[in-house]
Amino acid sequence: MSKFMDSSLLKEAMETCHYFWQSGWGECHAGNLSYLLDEKQLAEYAEDFQVKRTIPIAFSTQGLVGRTFLVTRSGAVFRKILRNPLEDFGIVRIKDTALEILWGFEKDKLPTSELSAHLQCHSQRLASNENNRLVLHCHPTYTIMMTFMHPLIEKDFTETLWRLNSECVLVFPDGVGLLPWMVCGDGAIGEETAKKMRNHRIVIWPYHGMFASGNDFDEVVGLIETIEKNAHVFMETRNAVNEGITHEQVRELAEAFKVEIE
Repeated sequence: MSKFMDSSLLKEAMETCHYFWQSGWGECHAGNLSYLLDEKQLAEYAEDFQVKRTIPIAFSTQGLVGRTFLVTRSGAVFRKILRNPLEDFGIVRIKDTALEILWGFEKDKLPTSELSAHLQCHSQRLASNENNRLVLHCHPTYTIMMTFMHPLIEKDFTETLWRLNSECVLVFPDGVGLLPWMVCGDGAIGEETAKKMRNHRIVIWPYHGMFASGNDFDEVVGLIETIEKNAHVFMETRNAVNEGITHEQVRELAEAFKVEIE
């Protein structure tokens, strides 16, 4: 068995995917993730990471040539993600026009079909924060519901979330990015998501799900949990008697905790 099979990184990735299925956010083959390995991790598992095969790609690698990522496979089922990580995960190294498979993706499995979106998001997040490591996509139920029930205006959507709970503006003072509905996969949606990721760690795809990014699993899962919890609150309180937190009070919170918002 390879050393990487026993790594804390792979274990945390597997447990996170399974947690999303348990939460109802990763049904069927929904959801995918990509994690940028650092130099220490590459050195630690160097013996395990050998080129097994090369897969040509047609999308831009956005300045990520030479970088190495842990990625879920196309069609991975989060319900079964704990069973066979050698098929459901792979380590890929980015080349100009190809991916080198260094570990995993056994039985000729391929990386997620949304890898282009992931890599473009990594590129944009790294431009804003050199410590960004993780991009994760899932289908949080109440967040999706909220996109049916709230005007799809980015600034207003963010403000509504901030006003639902005192913690919201503290957890995501950068707000959320919001796209119009677009065809998912490896098309234009990846580039548009990445543009939003330059300034937001969260991008919501209406009627579909969410892309989230951050320095580690705790940060990214926490972001998703916070937004999903308060989307749930929104859906349950649409006929509320009380106004809740006001626009002015949101800014009082931001000032008190020294976070910058627009």
